[in-house]
Amino acid sequence: MGKPRTPPIFTSPQDAAQAFYQAIESRDIEAMMAAWADDEDVVCVHPGGPRLVGYDAVRASWEQIFAADTRFTFRLDQVVVIDTVGLAMQSAVEHVTTANPASSGAAIATNVFLRTPSGWRIVCHHASPAPAVVVTEATGPLH
Repeated sequence: MGKPRTPPIFTSPQDAAQAFYQAIESRDIEAMMAAWADDEDVVCVHPGGPRLVGYDAVRASWEQIFAADTRFTFRLDQVVVIDTVGLAMQSAVEHVTTANPASSGAAIATNVFLRTPSGWRIVCHHASPAPAVVVTEATGPLH
């Protein structure tokens, strides 16, 4: 094992969000946990999964995901951001691609960021499977 990395200081919520998704794509647990606030009140909900509360529970879930040897690629769409002095929220549709088409798809994600003394950090990630989009043709006014 090498020397522990110095945690980065994310100067904006967007920097923390970018680090979060890069950590997933690179399956880097240390980079992932550097994006999170080191706090017992952090919350993470993976698509279809239980609510995980606390730094250790969140870390264990990402370790399990990264151990599965699946490489994920993310493209965010329909991003909505609310940004305040100390708290920020990002809602997006995550388009997730893997080598296995059955594991690819879309999720609706909400990320909440808190400004801490060491920069912006994630305090909540909640992702749910996106419903299938049904496109219907307009049939005219209803009577």
